[in-house]
Amino acid sequence: MFKFIVLIIFIFLFQPKAISSIITYKEILDNPTDLELNLNFAKQQEEAGNIKLTIATLERLSSLYPKNSDIKLYLISILLKMDSKVKIDFLVKTIFEDPNTTKETKQLISELLTDKTVDKNKTSKWIAYIDLKYSQTEEDNISGKTKSGMLAKSNGSTDSEVPFPANDSRLTLQYDKTFTKGSSLTIGRMIDQSSSLFMNFGLNINTNNKKFKGESDVHSSSLSYLKAYKNHYFSPYIFYNKFNYRMQEDYQSKGIGLNNTYIFNDKLNFNYAVSFNDNRYHSRSSPVDSQGNQTFLDAGELNNSEIYSANIRLNYNLSDKIQISSKLLFSDIQHSKNYDSYESNGLNLSISKIFSLGTFTVSATHLTNDYISRKITVSSLTDREDTSLVTTLNLRGDINQILPFLKKINKDNNIYYYLSLRESNVNSTISSYEIKRSFKMIGLSKRINLND
Repeated sequence: MFKFIVLIIFIFLFQPKAISSIITYKEILDNPTDLELNLNFAKQQEEAGNIKLTIATLERLSSLYPKNSDIKLYLISILLKMDSKVKIDFLVKTIFEDPNTTKETKQLISELLTDKTVDKNKTSKWIAYIDLKYSQTEEDNISGKTKSGMLAKSNGSTDSEVPFPANDSRLTLQYDKTFTKGSSLTIGRMIDQSSSLFMNFGLNINTNNKKFKGESDVHSSSLSYLKAYKNHYFSPYIFYNKFNYRMQEDYQSKGIGLNNTYIFNDKLNFNYAVSFNDNRYHSRSSPVDSQGNQTFLDAGELNNSEIYSANIRLNYNLSDKIQISSKLLFSDIQHSKNYDSYESNGLNLSISKIFSLGTFTVSATHLTNDYISRKITVSSLTDREDTSLVTTLNLRGDINQILPFLKKINKDNNIYYYLSLRESNVNSTISSYEIKRSFKMIGLSKRINLND
């Protein structure tokens, strides 16, 4: 695996320039703070005659960079070609009302609008779209068989090891597939030229090919706010998710968080994020029989947890097609069972490059998890500490890039693909937790813009 990653990185960095690089709308969504990449994409789409996507990209840029008059001027020039009077009127009004707009910019706009009649109508500040997705994930060790084939066991005074159980079609599968079908609705409202509010509602249905347990319906909802202030882009949010499992306990997850991106220049930006997540399992107030004796351990008492997380990320654009990123991570997991509570810290490094087929990313994450207490049935003599290395290779882009004949049905470039290969390798002070897994994922998504 290591040699393969090295080879990929070599090709990734030194690929001949003869291979053309086409920027996709999906890549733009994944790099909202990269102004140069966004503008290059808009120009590519204009040259290709895809005016509709050019306008959508520039409108998004205008909301992300509300004080950048050049973007608005570019958008006005495109709208003039389309004779979109309503949108021109709205843009002109906001630009002229913005105290940051210079006299020179106002004069240039006036010249652009010469011989053009602009209506008094206003465009809607509402944004709405639906995302549909389908994915398939294959895992080669879904039951978590240990690397040594052994499990740790303790009687409270001495530790020993026993063989891992034989494969069972319900519990200890070596290989299985998970299918995810999902949809989400996003509704946004532009509050002013520097802020907006978004609501998202989603449903994912997860099914397994063989394994009986683990299938689920996941209902999700969130509310987020975006505020642009000078070089800062603040985004506080709240969320609520409900997990409905087959043959397992259901639970709900809710939390809050804050993201902020600070843009130093078109090459360098800095991001930090903090969040709190509260997981609560469906519980009975008193799982007892008629005599008052406890009939079973309550799911909440066994599984409830609180998670405090923070990360700091630094992104640097080597060019308009290559970005490197580093991220420091920290989490504090407080579980109902002390032996499942731990502190986690680590580092993520990644590099991305735009190719003609899409954006290719190589990523590696190293984590160290220090557990608070021992699980005496597993090991009463050894403290648990896990170190893990997760390597990921993924390629994503517009489906038209890999299947050009689909342009006839994907005229708006709103169907995207995602390919991923991920390997997780965990080493631990206790043999039961030394597990190696690999995952292969393929996915498709389509966005339906309800504003059209």
